[in-house]
Amino acid sequence: MYRVLIQLLITYLLLIAPVAVFADYMRVTLLGTGSPRPDVSRSGPAVLVEAGGKYLLFDAGRGVVDRLNQLDIPASEIHQVFLTHLHSDHISALDDLWMTGWIYQRQQPLAVYGPDGTESFTQQLQQAYAYDAELRHQYAGLDKNAAILTAHDIKPGVIYAENGVKVTAFLVDHKPVDPAYGYRIDFGERSVVISGDTTYSDNLIAHAQDVDLLIHEIFAAKEKILGKNPRLQKIERYHTNPTQLSRVLDEITPRMTILTHVILIGIEESSVITQLKDGYTGEIRMGEDLIRLDVGSEIKVAPFKETTHQ
Repeated sequence: MYRVLIQLLITYLLLIAPVAVFADYMRVTLLGTGSPRPDVSRSGPAVLVEAGGKYLLFDAGRGVVDRLNQLDIPASEIHQVFLTHLHSDHISALDDLWMTGWIYQRQQPLAVYGPDGTESFTQQLQQAYAYDAELRHQYAGLDKNAAILTAHDIKPGVIYAENGVKVTAFLVDHKPVDPAYGYRIDFGERSVVISGDTTYSDNLIAHAQDVDLLIHEIFAAKEKILGKNPRLQKIERYHTNPTQLSRVLDEITPRMTILTHVILIGIEESSVITQLKDGYTGEIRMGEDLIRLDVGSEIKVAPFKETTHQ
């Protein structure tokens, strides 16, 4: 009798308990926190979410494959990419991710989800790389069926649901870029919202209620510089300045907020954080490339530590 009970307990611990724990945890890594401006410390926009045994990549900005390599994650392990919009800084490394992953043994097509125009964009990418793909197929024997981009022009709503992971796309305000999307990722009791590029957006507020982790863009410029620069004024109109972000935080009150797509003109990071924390008690951090956030009953933040390979 006791042996049966012990065996049942072992079965529970091995099969049931790990699933319960696993379903209550997501790992988020900011692969790139930059903007169109080249910056060796900030790669192009990209967020990696690990949940349900899957890697989900949101945007594929400059340097994404190099950042994955720093984490010892092969590009071939990325099977789903979600694009917030089709500005160049968010898609400029999609071809690198796709082809490098295929060259290093991705065994299936790369699925790409994004706004209207995504299917056309990926079709043209495949035409541009057709010569290279054919050579690698003939000479190295790489599977041409795996060198395919399967694209989906999405609409608002749930666009992905697998292994307990649900991805919901919602419209944000990045006009004149239209449509532009933010994403909410739910897994068990945990949730992450990625704003994409947007100014203040009521729709983001609606979709980010009760969220654990908010990953939000930021644009901040010194008033004297902004007032004399019409081009910067136009850029600010479709991004989120600190005053607007303070309103966002007050209306959402996430457990933690981390800033990305960082555009700072004549102003220090510390000054932006100080302004945002004025009158707000939630946790706010300035994002850095390769910072890791483990989202569970607690949200643990770990900066990247380079490992030495023997």
